[in-house]
Amino acid sequence: MTNILMPGLERLLVACEKYPVRATLRKPWRGAPTAGSLVGGRPLDPMLAAFYERLGGLQLDFELFVEPCDEQVNGLLMANEEDSDWPEPFRSLLVFGRLEALAYRYATVPSLADAQGLQPVVEVDPYEYIYARPTASNVDRFFDAYARYLELIYETPEFRDDPDAWPTFPNGVPEIIAEDRALMGMLEEGRFDFLMFQPAVEDKDTQEDLRRWVAKLRAASR
Repeated sequence: MTNILMPGLERLLVACEKYPVRATLRKPWRGAPTAGSLVGGRPLDPMLAAFYERLGGLQLDFELFVEPCDEQVNGLLMANEEDSDWPEPFRSLLVFGRLEALAYRYATVPSLADAQGLQPVVEVDPYEYIYARPTASNVDRFFDAYARYLELIYETPEFRDDPDAWPTFPNGVPEIIAEDRALMGMLEEGRFDFLMFQPAVEDKDTQEDLRRWVAKLRAASR
């Protein structure tokens, strides 16, 4: 596990130091579960395992919250137990983070793990019609995308000086998400269709929103 490099996480931590983003870190989780260990019946992603070996959680005052885990509290397990009433296929996702004070969740997709066991990341919207928005090809690419998001906010004068103009993550920054070529390849192959376009998502407006999201990503990747 310690051999897994996570440049995206490093970039995010550097961004938190460079910009006025308060980051609350927790001590490493001693005895953190290894890659593939079951968390509520779901296999733990290798990069998540490496993350928790280094940090016991991460909270940014910019809304991103990665579940805290240590010897006293297993936020990872608690988060997945909390969302155990989701219908399939969403119940089989492994929730690891969320937007503070909102129901949006970030989760890995164990069923889409690659040959190395790395799982892609989706944003889950459980409001009314539950669906998932593909966000990164793996956990470290997710951290990298969020770091780029912070860089965009604080390096663009019209955003930096006007918080009301800040784009949302990930929906408002398709150009950042589309830089993940592996994710785009999975989208083109229809690997995420079972989470986006399936019977549980019956609302036409929701379906159209998802199609617009995919279209934005394709346009940004050209």
